[in-house]
Amino acid sequence: MRALSFLLTLFIFTTSGQAQNGISINAAAQVLVPADKIAFQINLNAEGDTPQEAYDLHKKREKVLVRQLKKHDIKDKDLNFEPISINKTYNGSYRNEKNKRIKTRQRVTLTLDDFDIYEQIQITLIENGFDEFSGNFTSSESEKGESEALKQALNIAREKAETIATETGVTITGIQNISHSYSSRPPRPMMEMTASRAPDSSLLEFDQTVSVSANVSVTYKFKR
Repeated sequence: MRALSFLLTLFIFTTSGQAQNGISINAAAQVLVPADKIAFQINLNAEGDTPQEAYDLHKKREKVLVRQLKKHDIKDKDLNFEPISINKTYNGSYRNEKNKRIKTRQRVTLTLDDFDIYEQIQITLIENGFDEFSGNFTSSESEKGESEALKQALNIAREKAETIATETGVTITGIQNISHSYSSRPPRPMMEMTASRAPDSSLLEFDQTVSVSANVSVTYKFKR
């Protein structure tokens, strides 16, 4: 397991309200956690002149995907999918039967911890007519990163509030209110569009990290 590394980025905005006896602080902290999983989104779709034609093509592509899931031993817990949806569309501006097309759509998400499998499945999907899929890095240590980012943000808020209190001659006595939120910015893995590549040519060999941020808004009570 790659070692957990932290990168702290501080964004501070401070205001004070003498009338309300409050010092309001907004603070944010960011940490980086190792990217050890990929969330692989696959849009399984098909198109035909009739519902049966579109459905049959959809099921054909579904079989390709199922074979890949079994081949790579994808567990149930790492697989999420939606029911098949089917819609009628029209080519051009005239809504008549001649311009009618039937389309199916189904979203499937795989969680992979083997980056090589991600590339192998993509190549097979491309070779079998799939044209809509994407991936995002995720981390099994995201919750740990959120906790660390929250602690850092709270420490920053407290330090800034104490600085303001000292400089204005007041004493912090407690907290009026507090709120917090999290966000993450995962990098996107590069999509390989060809089946012929050198074994050592993938960018996925390089370490990646997921950025996890915590934002806090704290109003401290004070007395003169």
